[in-house]
Amino acid sequence: MKKNITINLFGSLYAIDEDAYELLNQYQNNMRRYFSRKEGGEEIAEDIERRIAELFDELKASGVEAITIEHVRDIISRIGNPEEMDGTETEATADETDDAPKESERKENVHKKLFRNPDDKMLGGVTSGLACYFGIDPLWLRLLMILFAWFSFGTTIIIYLILWVIVPEAWTPEDRLRMQGRPVNMENLRDEIMDGARKAGQYASAPKTQKTVRGCLTVLLDIVTAIFKGFLFLVVGGILLFVTIMLIAILIGFCLYCFSAFTGGVSDGVFSSPAEQSFFNALINGSLRQGIYWTALISSITLLILTLYIGTHSILRMAGRIHPMTLPKRLALIGGWIITAVIFIASMIQSSISYDWYIRDYREEQRLRNDSLEHQRQLSYLEHEGWKVVRHEECGNNYVKSGEYYTGNRDVQYIDAWNFNRKMEYEVERTVHVTPGIYRLEAAARTDGQGCEIFACHDNRERKADVPIYGNQGGEIWQDAQRQQTSGNITPGMWKDISETNKGRGYGWSIVRIDSIVTHDGTIRYGVTNIRSGKWNGTWFSVTDFKLEKTGDLPKRHKPLTPHKSTRRS
Repeated sequence: MKKNITINLFGSLYAIDEDAYELLNQYQNNMRRYFSRKEGGEEIAEDIERRIAELFDELKASGVEAITIEHVRDIISRIGNPEEMDGTETEATADETDDAPKESERKENVHKKLFRNPDDKMLGGVTSGLACYFGIDPLWLRLLMILFAWFSFGTTIIIYLILWVIVPEAWTPEDRLRMQGRPVNMENLRDEIMDGARKAGQYASAPKTQKTVRGCLTVLLDIVTAIFKGFLFLVVGGILLFVTIMLIAILIGFCLYCFSAFTGGVSDGVFSSPAEQSFFNALINGSLRQGIYWTALISSITLLILTLYIGTHSILRMAGRIHPMTLPKRLALIGGWIITAVIFIASMIQSSISYDWYIRDYREEQRLRNDSLEHQRQLSYLEHEGWKVVRHEECGNNYVKSGEYYTGNRDVQYIDAWNFNRKMEYEVERTVHVTPGIYRLEAAARTDGQGCEIFACHDNRERKADVPIYGNQGGEIWQDAQRQQTSGNITPGMWKDISETNKGRGYGWSIVRIDSIVTHDGTIRYGVTNIRSGKWNGTWFSVTDFKLEKTGDLPKRHKPLTPHKSTRRS
């Protein structure tokens, strides 16, 4: 059963079949398009609709409850074509036969114009329009387009999209005549309008389930076209979706940054690093040039608006809700979108470069500041422990280190220096005042090369001892702990910690001793050096836990015997 629709014409309601409504709507649209470019055309179209309403009233008065498609066809035939209402048709023109060429066509030299054909389209009607322009079968042109799209690595798709955008659609009867290369005169306009109404009526009266028989080639082409159409919409839709999401993310991120900055602080998680916070603060307070960043922001907002507008308009156009844009409007929108996109991309690239420069300079400044602070901290530590830096060359800011103490305690600091170029020169010493006697000096040390020495100076003499070479694994201290473990004497405590440090491999520490340090004046100067031997070939050394222990007293000196003087009596 056909569905009835209630329409309103000049204040009167009429019940009309769905098929009849489609035919009537097509006829009215064609008439309005025809008279839209004529002076007083709106009044003429309104008179036509008023006449249609009068004829509907007559049908309603005769007892017709719902207007059918046959009633609409009869009304169209009674009203006639636009030329009859415009008063321009002549009897000579009406007497011409269909197979004889019209006089106006014989006298007028008409040039075809390229349009997209809406009556025979599978995507945008570009291929059908080109086929009509060149006078060839659209089927073969579509096959060529598919082959070119396959072998041109997508270039044909881009060209198709560009033509889809810039080539206007043959929306009006005049456009369809120009597309076909026919003169735009009253006779041809009448035929085009009535042909459109006839096609609409045939479509409306045809069952929804009606199918036509097609050849195998056409069916195959439809399948390929459907796949191509789906791929095209996925690509275009994916690009638009990606651009939209990216722009929205940029705007949201910028708004969050602004909110955090203007509210007096930055919450946890807004900035991923102090460098980013410093950059944004500099941007807000005007320390940086803001022009490029505002350009990026404004262009992103403009690009987002244009993208949403074009996407929404395209969706509504494909759904048949709105009419297509005019060619100037399409060109203006596409041109504006391209220009805005170029500005956005260029400004984002420049903003990114400026951001990278700022972050790099900030981190370098922070590194130098931290190095300076660490340098001062290490020197303060050495000064606090009574050490004097005698020489420090090619060592960078390396004076003290922590993390590989022989017990595994990562907080213990020790004297350390390194440089992979093997050219470093490092010597530190400490002077202590003791009671005269015999002393022994011990220190925990390690190195990866020859030439590192523990030294002790006393009474204008110098004693030295070489640091064993174990690198940063093993070491004599670790070996002693391993022997204690093997003997079963190891107990929880320092020996166990030493044995298990560095995953049971040790850190290379050994005990270095200098015995028989004899001092009479009570002054001993000791330390570590890699420059006195002149044989340094390593890259690093570490030393800690200096211990000066008295092992004996100086031997007592006996006074020489003095002879007694004899007394002579006189």
